[in-house]
Amino acid sequence: LALNGRSDGRHHELVLDSIDTPYGALTARAKLDGVKPFALTGEATYAGKLSDEPVDARARVSGSLEALVADVDASGMKLSGRAHVEAAPFGAVPLTRASLAFDHVNPQALAPGAPAADLAVRAELAPVTAPAGTAPAKGFAVTGPVSIVNAKPGTLGDHLLPVIDAHANVHLDAHAQRIDDLALKLIRDGSVTGNGTLTGGKGRFDLKVANLDLNAFVAELRPMRLGGPLGVTLAGDVTTVDFDLNDPKLALGARAKVALTPQQTVLTDARVTAAKGRIDLTGVFRHDAHSSYDAKATLTAFDPLLLAAMSAPKAGGGKAAANAKAPARRGETRVSGTLTASGAFAPQVSTKATFKLGDSLYDGVPLTGAGVVQLAGSRILPSNANLSIAGNHVDLRGSFGAPGDRLRFVVDAPQLDRLGFGVEGLVQAQGDLTGSFAHPNVTATYKAERVVVGSNRIGAAQGRADIRDGAHGALVFTADATDIALGSLKLKSLRANLNGTRAKHTLDASALGTTGGRVIDVTLAANGGVVENRDGMRWDGTVTRLANRGTPAVALQAPLTVSAGAGRVALGATRLTLEGAAIDLKSFVFDHGQMRSAGSVRGASVARFLEVRQELTGQRPPVRTDVVLDADWDFSLGANATGYVQVKRRGGDVTIESGRGIASLGLTDLSARASFAPGNRLNVTALAKANRIGTLDANVTVPFALRDGVFGVVDDGPLSGRIDADIPSLKATGNLFGPSYLLGGRAALKLTVAGTPVKPNLSGMLTGDDLSATLVDQGVQLKDGIVRVKLSENLVEFQQVEFHGGDGTLRALGRVRLDGEAPDLTASIVADKLELFAAPDRKLSLSGKATVANDGPRGALSIDGKFVVDRALFDLPEESAPHLSDDVVIVQPDGTVRGETPTGTAVAKPPPATDKPAPSVAPRANIDIGLGNNFRFKGHGADLGLRGTITVMSAPGVPLRAVGNVRVTEGSTYTAFGRKLAIENGFFTFNGPVSNPGVNILAMRRNQEVEAGVQVTGMIQSSTVKLVSEPNVTDNEKLSWLLFGHGTDQGNNVGQQGAMTAALALLGSATGKRVAQTIGLDEFSIGRSDVGLTDPQVVQVSKAINERFVLGYEQGLQSASNAFKATINLTR
Repeated sequence: LALNGRSDGRHHELVLDSIDTPYGALTARAKLDGVKPFALTGEATYAGKLSDEPVDARARVSGSLEALVADVDASGMKLSGRAHVEAAPFGAVPLTRASLAFDHVNPQALAPGAPAADLAVRAELAPVTAPAGTAPAKGFAVTGPVSIVNAKPGTLGDHLLPVIDAHANVHLDAHAQRIDDLALKLIRDGSVTGNGTLTGGKGRFDLKVANLDLNAFVAELRPMRLGGPLGVTLAGDVTTVDFDLNDPKLALGARAKVALTPQQTVLTDARVTAAKGRIDLTGVFRHDAHSSYDAKATLTAFDPLLLAAMSAPKAGGGKAAANAKAPARRGETRVSGTLTASGAFAPQVSTKATFKLGDSLYDGVPLTGAGVVQLAGSRILPSNANLSIAGNHVDLRGSFGAPGDRLRFVVDAPQLDRLGFGVEGLVQAQGDLTGSFAHPNVTATYKAERVVVGSNRIGAAQGRADIRDGAHGALVFTADATDIALGSLKLKSLRANLNGTRAKHTLDASALGTTGGRVIDVTLAANGGVVENRDGMRWDGTVTRLANRGTPAVALQAPLTVSAGAGRVALGATRLTLEGAAIDLKSFVFDHGQMRSAGSVRGASVARFLEVRQELTGQRPPVRTDVVLDADWDFSLGANATGYVQVKRRGGDVTIESGRGIASLGLTDLSARASFAPGNRLNVTALAKANRIGTLDANVTVPFALRDGVFGVVDDGPLSGRIDADIPSLKATGNLFGPSYLLGGRAALKLTVAGTPVKPNLSGMLTGDDLSATLVDQGVQLKDGIVRVKLSENLVEFQQVEFHGGDGTLRALGRVRLDGEAPDLTASIVADKLELFAAPDRKLSLSGKATVANDGPRGALSIDGKFVVDRALFDLPEESAPHLSDDVVIVQPDGTVRGETPTGTAVAKPPPATDKPAPSVAPRANIDIGLGNNFRFKGHGADLGLRGTITVMSAPGVPLRAVGNVRVTEGSTYTAFGRKLAIENGFFTFNGPVSNPGVNILAMRRNQEVEAGVQVTGMIQSSTVKLVSEPNVTDNEKLSWLLFGHGTDQGNNVGQQGAMTAALALLGSATGKRVAQTIGLDEFSIGRSDVGLTDPQVVQVSKAINERFVLGYEQGLQSASNAFKATINLTR
């Protein structure tokens, strides 16, 4: 604290230079004129942390003591707001004007025990002005609205505030203070409404409560909907609160009258009702020197379970639900009796409580009990109590806390399930307590069978305890349990035997079972003693055996000395193995936040630890490796830190899956070292070398300090260092991706690190020379690449990024600012006749430009571009590569289904990639693609020239879309059923998903008597195909003219016509096409003769030399007649 002041008799000044508290620093200054109106000026600032979050506040005062003006600004903990107050401290109405607006107020940040909330607080109080044309009101008055809105309501059980919002209108004048239109909205549809007035220290507030659910405040109470009046009366020094709330549906009620005076608080006419039962309460709580009290409760046929929140079965189904026990029907419960208590809260808590149960039942079984319990500070005075509930008995007799006291207890609870609190099984215990709370002596035996609490279970357990004070007092505890389930921990057996005295004892323990499906087989043996000194109790001893034959596998190789007390743990030298790694611990000491240790690890298999991680978390290892590591450490962390920690590769490599199977990185060196330098600076170095990648060399120094007993990085301390990476041959790196990827060139990165850990400052250069990339399968080839990217104080500048593809180039220009909340990006990509594909069957050359920039405050990207195809050829194979049928599912050894997505119990194929919504971080793109004048597509019988423009658009969370039109150019053809058809009309219209444009194509066979063809319309994924002809004929005729260039036989024989129809159906199918084309024919049919053979059925085969000249042969099926024919089409 630093404070000074001065005065000349009239002018006074007070300066608070600083006051440092655990919560922050406060400074203030004030000046006062000693002559009326007592002018006053001042200001105060606060800067600190509340709940580990920075907070800043500033207050300013001006005016005089007769008319004071104050302004407050505050921010931090997400809080932001300001207040403006005008006051007349000595006037009839002290408050003359107030304006307050604060957002994100969290009571828990101000008081850790308070519930959390996100409050918006508003108040606008201003002088009352008379309407125009009316006389002004007598006296001065202020009025205005006050509101609180909670953006994060919830139950007190979840540590949240159950209030949604509160609104009221306030009116203050020289005679009265009035609150109108008070409306408090609670969660679960609860509300409190009303108004009130206070005049001359007397007043009344009448409120109405509706749908109040006390379960939102006390989780142990059942959900309810209470409603009724609530009043507050003020009469001088006496404040009276009265309420009468009821829930008619549940037959619950609560009423009371509480009178508060400076001398005492009196509770009268208080009653809680549940169905036909009730509790009547009276009490006096005095405000005297001892805070004494007297209270009495009378229970009449009261069922406490009607107020309790019983756990309901969870919603669900399946086997678990089917096997769940239905709740047993509860018998009658009624409690009658009296409870009186008197005592004081100061200078220490003391009470005498007497209870006696009358005619009572619990679950249909008599409930009996009576007793007197006396408590004085830390001592239980002679007491006697017994209670029997539903066949479960508790008996307590004696005293505890002073020499000669003995408190005996017996618990015999064979039917816990009848208590109705979700507990089942049998629990029995008996024993006695002597000594005091600080130094107790306990002798007891216990037994439990079939105990179930929620999802936890103990099949059977028994044991005894004999714990006595003093160094030579007995210390005995035994436990023998079977069939234990605690969450994911399942133990077949658990045994423990602690035997001896406090000063010298032994411990043997073992556990066998599983946790999360992993085997646990732990044994432990130790000996030692408890030592008591000024710092409290400490255990000194030796662990002689520690082993787990499950996961993780642990085995202690040498005895381990241990010293453990409050805030201090010390381990001696030992050797142990952990999953095959040999650990040699020299020493370890943790002493009230300071730590020192030395030791080494040899032969730690990374693969094995990744397997253990997978067993513990279910996460598959990210890489395959057989790397083996060694480690050493010797450090001391205190006010100053010294020493080091280092890890180094002993051998092994990392492998990845590539197109060739498994490829290794070729690791030759891998090491990291952290050493502590003077001035509390931590220097971290790392080195990695791999033949197929290159070298990474880093050296970074960060500041650290001991805060609240924990070492951590200093956020605003100086940061320095360098990071160098070198890839001398990308050709070797490209081999990791398989034979289809060919990389070339070299790359290097050199960075310097400065700034602070919170705001690092990076500078350096990324260079690449002779860069090339070839995707053999796709025909993509970029070469002669050069990269020069400069990083200067977190500003990335693309000085030169250029690649060549064929005779074209690809360039990137721009800059990226990295030190904001979201990177500030401005860049452009320019392609000039860039040849992306150069394979014989796939060629693409394009030109254009795209700009990339930030889109909005959330760091998304916006891409706008326009490209034109200079030349393109896509020549697809006649037949696609073999693929599995849709009804084939591949289940891999690890149980995953390749290429499929589980949906419930069935396996469904994933939707097409183009139909999936884009990720929420996807860029917002708008790219125009012009197909140019040389775009050719060949494949699946099509030979198309394409023209047009498509605009491709994407946005976060929206599937990829396209808008535009593409037309088929003149000269395009489509081969169907072995016939080449001229496409006369062809359009593709995009106005939605890229994969499903609209289509309208007409392909015709011309220059014949009936010109036939195919028309395709609709959407590409659900198109309609139909035969067309000029002139219009039947579909059989259309198909015949399309396939063979002439019509079908017009015989009258129904059987002949049916055979012909079947033949046409065959020949019009893919099978018929293959039959004819396999033997080099254009026509193979069965029907009537074209040249006059008398057989009703002949086989016809023909071969078209060109469109006008056809050679054919006919053979009768019922005779040896045959004929050759030649057809010349002179006209249509």
